[in-house]
Amino acid sequence: MNLREIFIISRGTKVIFAITFTVSVLAILVAVIYYKTINDSEDPRISVAKELLAEFDQESGSGWSAGSFALLDSAGKIFSSLPDYRSSFEMGLIYNNKCSALLLMAIYDSSVSSSEKKELLSLSMDYCDTSIQRYRKWIKEWEDATIEEIEKRLSPFMSRADPAFRGSDFDRIFSGRVKSISLAQIETPRRLSVSLTNKATIYRHMMLPDSALKYYREALSLWSENRAAKSNMSVLLGGEPVKPSVIETLFPPDRRKGSNP
Repeated sequence: MNLREIFIISRGTKVIFAITFTVSVLAILVAVIYYKTINDSEDPRISVAKELLAEFDQESGSGWSAGSFALLDSAGKIFSSLPDYRSSFEMGLIYNNKCSALLLMAIYDSSVSSSEKKELLSLSMDYCDTSIQRYRKWIKEWEDATIEEIEKRLSPFMSRADPAFRGSDFDRIFSGRVKSISLAQIETPRRLSVSLTNKATIYRHMMLPDSALKYYREALSLWSENRAAKSNMSVLLGGEPVKPSVIETLFPPDRRKGSNP
């Protein structure tokens, strides 16, 4: 067989190449359109805060640092400066992430002394309680709101005349915020479950098993698939940690629900 024969491509192979190329191009176009739609519906007033939270998520994967804590502080300042975000579920997420960062440090940092661990657990509890308070308040105010009610409540805070929306598609941004709150009606009870799991874990490391068990059970009453709560409660009761299923390994839970050790 000569070199020319080696590189001869059959008609069938050409068809496969053409189909593969077409599918790849379509996939890229769909992705571009999808992310453009998301960006167009993003509230420009909090875009920097969202970037800071994304950076925190990225950094927290490689361990906690003072710098990552500062990212949460900066994002929190942006949210709290806006009246329609001051009591939002996003603030609950920030406080819970602060709790998680300190809790991880207390549990896993071998350089931390016994007294420092107690201080970290105490401070972690403060942030955890604040996140729980924020989530409970948000759920009470928004859990039964219809789309029309959400729009009505947002209207005083989001105005087309606001210079912050100049050059943006206000209708798309407003609709995006309505949708995010509608989705949060489902997700925030799960976020609260994560905060309650963290509270239980803090109690566990404070050697208060009865209190820990109480909050693990409450966490699971809100979100029965909370694997962290299941696993920690199992260990607390003398059992084995609950391992993730194959599906959970392939498709990890959305980080928007919060985070816990």
